[in-house]
Amino acid sequence: MKVYIDPSCDMLYSSYYIKGLEENFGRKNIKFDNRYFRKFNHNNDFFALVLAKNNELRRIVIDFSDSENTQDDALIWCDTYAKINISNKEYSYPEKIIPIGPAFGIKLYSPLKTKVMAFLNYWKAKDRIPDKRRFFDDYKAQVNRMNIDEYYPNENLDNYVFFTSTIWKDEKNTNDFRANFIKACKENQEILFDGGFAPRPDNDVPGYEDITVNKRYSIEEYIANMKKSSITFNTPAVLDCHGWKLGEFLCFGKAIISTPLSRKLPADLLDGKHLLITDGTQEDMKHKIQQLIANPDLITELKANSRRYYESELSPKKVIERITKAAFS
Repeated sequence: MKVYIDPSCDMLYSSYYIKGLEENFGRKNIKFDNRYFRKFNHNNDFFALVLAKNNELRRIVIDFSDSENTQDDALIWCDTYAKINISNKEYSYPEKIIPIGPAFGIKLYSPLKTKVMAFLNYWKAKDRIPDKRRFFDDYKAQVNRMNIDEYYPNENLDNYVFFTSTIWKDEKNTNDFRANFIKACKENQEILFDGGFAPRPDNDVPGYEDITVNKRYSIEEYIANMKKSSITFNTPAVLDCHGWKLGEFLCFGKAIISTPLSRKLPADLLDGKHLLITDGTQEDMKHKIQQLIANPDLITELKANSRRYYESELSPKKVIERITKAAFS
């Protein structure tokens, strides 16, 4: 199999899938090449590639946008449209569309290789890159992430809970659910809680000051603290999307408390098996947290099942396997 990748792609959001392509087909069989992608500009909505097997070509789009909507030009162009945030709405060309679940940005290359690739791909696709700074920022962000192997394995500290997140300007439900989890943890005398909301630069979303920390955690601090955390919390984020946190928590293999999910997954996450579903109120959060604290065996079971789910459904290798199977079926 030969793989051709759009050199104008968003390297941060595409990194997870490039990792899967490398694991399935080998780095030597992957090439950044303009020939199939001249209609697309650099964006952070989707990633275009072509799989070539003997004389057969398959055009693939991986849509990592928060919206439930598809990118119409990309959907028409491709043979298979793999999307993170699929809802129950009716789609055009439904036979092309498959759910792939959440992913997150990872580090792929060394700083030197990243710099070289950034300039080479910019030169190849410069006519399709309207925002030069943003293009190079994607590469910088990729190299500042962590290698996916850093997420697992891990051993939690008993009753230690770490959680931090962004305060979104237009997502009050998401903010309030996260606030309820933070408050429920802080009020539980059996929990050693670490974290809180990350401060916004302009402090322009009032109401969460008492549970906002005075710094932003580095990615290294975030990974180290999450590895130790016995419990964590997930809720759909912008536009009800599967956020990076869900993908990260499943990769970590964590005991997850979550509000109901509104986007499709390649296989269902089951309440009581892979995670615990909450209605999002502070009282119900308290109940779910205490249920876990009082039952370490349940934490162990949820941790094992969430990691198994990640390995079978969401790992970069499995995602690309699923896309390839759909493309050539």
